[in-house]
Amino acid sequence: MSLLIEKDNSKIGRADHPIIKELANKDVSVLDKENFIIFPQHLVESEDLDHDNYVFQQRNNETWTCNIVGIISDGTDEIRINSRFTKEGKEDFFLRYMMEQVLNYNIVNSQIGSSKEMNYYDLIVFLFPYYLNKALIKGTYKEYVQRHYNDANIKGPIDIARHIKWNVPFMGKVAYNTREFSYDNNITELIRHTIEKINQEYEFLLVANENTKENVRTIKRMTANYNRLDREDVIQNNILNPVKSGYFEEYAELQRICIQILTEEKIGFGDDEDKVNGIIIDVAWLWEEYIWKVTGWKHYGRKKELSTLQVFKEPMADSQQHRYPDFEFCNIPIDTKYKRNIQKRNDYNQMITYIHIMESPKGGFLQPTDDAISIGYTVLGKLFGGGELFTYKFFIPQEYDSYSDFVAQIQESENDLKDLML
Repeated sequence: MSLLIEKDNSKIGRADHPIIKELANKDVSVLDKENFIIFPQHLVESEDLDHDNYVFQQRNNETWTCNIVGIISDGTDEIRINSRFTKEGKEDFFLRYMMEQVLNYNIVNSQIGSSKEMNYYDLIVFLFPYYLNKALIKGTYKEYVQRHYNDANIKGPIDIARHIKWNVPFMGKVAYNTREFSYDNNITELIRHTIEKINQEYEFLLVANENTKENVRTIKRMTANYNRLDREDVIQNNILNPVKSGYFEEYAELQRICIQILTEEKIGFGDDEDKVNGIIIDVAWLWEEYIWKVTGWKHYGRKKELSTLQVFKEPMADSQQHRYPDFEFCNIPIDTKYKRNIQKRNDYNQMITYIHIMESPKGGFLQPTDDAISIGYTVLGKLFGGGELFTYKFFIPQEYDSYSDFVAQIQESENDLKDLML
């Protein structure tokens, strides 16, 4: 299999590559419907990855990557889209470190050696706890299942064949079938089999935090009928019976992830004879979540657990007018920008709006950089009426000997950011 490595937000030299030609200008919403694995789970969670964004975009007779990283394969060729901060010929330590922080697990001292590059299967497995926890927010999945009984408490139609086989001569028992609403069903059994498989390979993932551990305990408690020998039947039943309820869409995603982990196969996009398989990650969303994890700043957003900035002070004014800076620190609005360049007109206007509404003395942007000369705080300009715009360049290490060395250096960048804002 040939391997092509590209970087996010960069011009591609091989626009004639078959995978690139297949996916060029296909927006993420199309890929989501075609069973690509897209992280985060809901497109609406990301401001930067929306229905107008692409894995590969053609513009001005050139083909570019966007705010997406991941692994894409058609069985013959594979494309890895790394973060643009990856050293040539090296693993994407920056992506790996952000995932470790955001998903609450520690790879540094795990059986994933610092020299082992994460492959498609690794990425799917590492995302499993996230999808498990998201699904169980809705409660444990419950559905009707067929049960077969042989006792005196008849609760369904008699199974004549089983009754004759088991109960002749008649001793008071009757064989019958019934449908019951149960927590022990195809979906929860599939999740249980996935948990057991991961426990054999990457146990540390399932004990990374209390939420994950409690959800694992819940699944184990609800699947009393679990039997390792039933795995193939459970997989096939789930392939033939995908979750379709809109209310349980998180379980539909978890079901897809579990099937891929258990079969170690990739669900594809395109014709069966020439499938393109993919797991793609919104690196701009990951950058924002990583900064939240590092700083603990007040976080704004459309999700109910995040804050909302009201435009009007008066309670009788239009209460639906909201604005969403990424963060606020000491009454200073801060937007994370993963892309290479700030769009001066749109991004400036947006930040000036935040400064005005919050009556803040300044507001700015937080951007990653690999340029050691440009790191730190820079004033972009003073505003008429008072206040200033600034940018802060967060340094991503480029000279390191190992993953642990990279971690030590990027933690220095984290400390520099927090020290400046104190």
